[in-house]
Amino acid sequence: MNASDTTPERKGGARAEATLSPRRLLFRVAAVLLGLSPLVLLEGGLRLFDLGRPLDTPDPFVGFNRTFPLFERQGAVYRTTRAHAPFIQLQEFPAEKPRNGYRIFCFGGSTVYGHPYLGDTAFPKWLELELAATDPTRAWQAVNCGGVSYASYRIVPLVQEALRHQPDLVILSTGHNEFLEDRTYRALKSRAAWWAWLQGRINSLHTVAWVRGWWSHGRSTTHQVDAGPATGDGFSPTVDTRLNSASGYAAYRRDREWHERVVAQFDESVRRIVAACQAARVPILLVRMGSNLRDCPPFKSEHRAGLAPEREADWQAAVDLAAECEKADPERALRYYREAEAIDGEYALLHYRMARLLDRLGRAAEALAHFQKARDEDICPLRILGALERCLQQIAAETGVPLVDTAALVAARSPEGIPGNDWFVDHVHPNIGGHQLIARALADQMRAGGWVQAGAAWPEDARRETYARHLAALGPAYFADGRRRVEWLENWAQRERLAGEAFPADPRGYARLGFRRIDLGEDEGAWEVLDEALKRDAGLAEMIRRHARELEAEGRADRAAALRSRVEQ
Repeated sequence: MNASDTTPERKGGARAEATLSPRRLLFRVAAVLLGLSPLVLLEGGLRLFDLGRPLDTPDPFVGFNRTFPLFERQGAVYRTTRAHAPFIQLQEFPAEKPRNGYRIFCFGGSTVYGHPYLGDTAFPKWLELELAATDPTRAWQAVNCGGVSYASYRIVPLVQEALRHQPDLVILSTGHNEFLEDRTYRALKSRAAWWAWLQGRINSLHTVAWVRGWWSHGRSTTHQVDAGPATGDGFSPTVDTRLNSASGYAAYRRDREWHERVVAQFDESVRRIVAACQAARVPILLVRMGSNLRDCPPFKSEHRAGLAPEREADWQAAVDLAAECEKADPERALRYYREAEAIDGEYALLHYRMARLLDRLGRAAEALAHFQKARDEDICPLRILGALERCLQQIAAETGVPLVDTAALVAARSPEGIPGNDWFVDHVHPNIGGHQLIARALADQMRAGGWVQAGAAWPEDARRETYARHLAALGPAYFADGRRRVEWLENWAQRERLAGEAFPADPRGYARLGFRRIDLGEDEGAWEVLDEALKRDAGLAEMIRRHARELEAEGRADRAAALRSRVEQ
């Protein structure tokens, strides 16, 4: 380019050309709008014909964006929106609350949901039956808002919404999912506010929801061959197995600061829920849930930070020596485990092995302490930790909110106060009898708090009959589906990695495994391990008969009769 080409006149002309005239600018805007018009027309058409509603497709942000309400009015009732499926099951309640109505909203994770079954055998349903039997003059309804994998963080907005629906009581049972949620949904939780807002606005469009629904339907059809039997509740084998992915167990490492941060967030969330209820003058009950201590090894163990390689080798040598003599000489094995503990007392599985040995030796108090230590040192904590339990106790004491300690109730009914497979079908989910026990404890607290009239006592024979009728109406497929969901969960958690650690270590362990299998309808497997229990210790016959009586009290007379018959044989 020549210097003469860059004259002031030419520069001025270029600037003039670069400056759009109003007419040209209007033309360009019109062209852009014309290009967008098909999308605008599509959005308008979908809205006109009520198609592609965002509330009818699963929420892509699983509750973190707070874009979609939990309930939507449909005629004379409010129903759970499909946007929250499959994490929260369908519930409905009258839009106009009956004059004699008493409405309870129950919040928590999959325990409240009723996993491995559905809400028909979860404690909110048993609570509803309990209250209706003792005071039939009122229209009782317990709305199950349990969310699979929901931690306290995501429960806060759900409670705030429920407070607009005239609740008489809120029940909060949470704590098992705090660490799981923080690892699984870290990217969603850490988004900038403006980005979360923009994503929420985009996903509230009918066009986006319609495309997402079409795409999901196409994917489900494509994978139908591998999906196995549909369960109807979202626990399909097509669900991503997060603990089997790169962001699964590998994402969990020893991190004290992270632990403290999650505990602080739990404390803050529960306090927000309590404050919201108290501001609305709605009573709230906190629930301390138990977990399977005796028959559930920790999910992941790691050595303490800074352990030198030579000391780790010494630790491993002591553990290997202990494992070799566990059966023949448990006292000697315990001494080797003590040596390993002195080197590294933060390895969760070490405490579980020590606890099982102490349990066999009849040293229950020491065993319980190590079972709890194994839970609290778990690198992948899928059971409520002691620190979170202490948060609940402190919040209850400071705010005056009642804390229903169902964990203590279950422990009191467990041998030596250590719950296992006799009360839980997996690591945290109670069996049907456990849910019934929780419901009775909640009803007792409601009466003690003066929130409901005491009414007449419910005779045990009438209770059994009501329980039996309710369970019979569910049909055999209900329990078969529950068994499949437990299998799904164990595959999801890769429990086969620790199958040897969970295998019964003594005759009572075989009996508890038999009780668990009876709960899940695995009769053949139940008889196999119960026969082994009696073969090793004939004195366990009374323990098995006692469990048969408990099954009968749960309304499961057929299960009880089969168990008694097996013992007599």
